[in-house]
Amino acid sequence: MAVLLFSLALGGLLFLAFALLALTQFQHRRATGQQDLPAHRRVVVRKIAGVLLVMALAMAVWQQGGGFGFLLWVGLVSLAACMVTLVLSWQPRTLVPLARLMQARVFWKKQSE
Repeated sequence: MAVLLFSLALGGLLFLAFALLALTQFQHRRATGQQDLPAHRRVVVRKIAGVLLVMALAMAVWQQGGGFGFLLWVGLVSLAACMVTLVLSWQPRTLVPLARLMQARVFWKKQSE
């Protein structure tokens, strides 16, 4: 049971990382009904998504060992990327809260945009 919960949590983390990467692209933000992000925010969000991907790999290797952890991570990366693709294709409005959170000024330094 613990392995299943760990795999679900890891898959959720990977889904979040790929959703963040997808929502830095204008066409996906437009599908969610949101305006485009400024260039400096896109860079920051992409770095955060990259850190999440590496963190998920480290967690998988730490929890499951080098061989199976890496295999689990690769499988979940593929599944998470496909899930983000399906969500953006069929129900892009599902990602609206995340897109709004990426745009919220409360998380960003006050800069002239």
